[in-house]
Amino acid sequence: MKMFSGMLVILLVIACKKNPHISKSEIEKLTGLKVEKILLQKKYQLDDSASFEDVALFEAEQKTRLAIFTPTEKNYQLLRQTAWPHIIVDPKVFFIATGNKRSQVLVTHGAEQKLVDLFDARQFSQQFTAANSDTKSVKITKNDEKPNDEFLTLGAVTYRFNGLAWIQWTRDEIFPFVDVFNVVGNESMIEIVNRGQFGTRVIVTLAFPEIMAADLPNRLKLTKNIATVRLYKPGFPAHKKGGGNVALQHPLIEIQKDAWGKNGRLRLPLFMQDIKKITLRAVYSQRGHNAEWPSTTGVGVVADGQGYPAVEKNL
Repeated sequence: MKMFSGMLVILLVIACKKNPHISKSEIEKLTGLKVEKILLQKKYQLDDSASFEDVALFEAEQKTRLAIFTPTEKNYQLLRQTAWPHIIVDPKVFFIATGNKRSQVLVTHGAEQKLVDLFDARQFSQQFTAANSDTKSVKITKNDEKPNDEFLTLGAVTYRFNGLAWIQWTRDEIFPFVDVFNVVGNESMIEIVNRGQFGTRVIVTLAFPEIMAADLPNRLKLTKNIATVRLYKPGFPAHKKGGGNVALQHPLIEIQKDAWGKNGRLRLPLFMQDIKKITLRAVYSQRGHNAEWPSTTGVGVVADGQGYPAVEKNL
């Protein structure tokens, strides 16, 4: 009888122990969906807050869905939810560090040919498919110089996150990383860090493709006179790749730097309002040769208004 009572107490303690993850009923309440099947749940610190986010992969309404929650004082708050257009096959979830004490969720899925999807805790997403990258082999490796900044290798190509998108990484290049992009009116701030190699005579170009001339005064302007920073308005005749000039369809900002070493920071205070899209690129000199960044086309890279490869982000 005593043995039975002891076992009963143990079972009650186990039953009353708080589930380390958000419950199915809480997922349904916060997402507004009827959960058919929970595929997996994991906890991880995705942003620079002290809390561990709860990541849930589940099926609802004939779709596989990803939801990210953060704990509150009593319950949870939904940070984001996203869905694939169908039930995905053989999903697996990993976490990959993107620098600045932040990480993203990496989901691989598919039978013969893997697809790779990446998400942060809020809005960012990016997909690698068989059409644009070799996803047969997926590998995450530590950056020896920066342990909180990892590399993603798909097949023979290595990618690195630059604060805007995952793009192909080359060891000897400069690597502009957008560390801060705060859109808060007159207190807006952009900070870009060189997480690559040393470069000289660097020109970093930020373009704002969705801003037209009539919108410019109310959406973008420099708030400080800096000799090495210039704002070009729409209509300005700018040089284009391959030679000649093109009239800008949108504003862009050029930041000049005579020498930009590893971990060197560019800090730009300005006014920004309702910014939806930006592109980032750079030209520089290294060992007597002129170079462009990004140096290759591919996932995360587009041609900007001047025809140069640039990293694009929808905000």
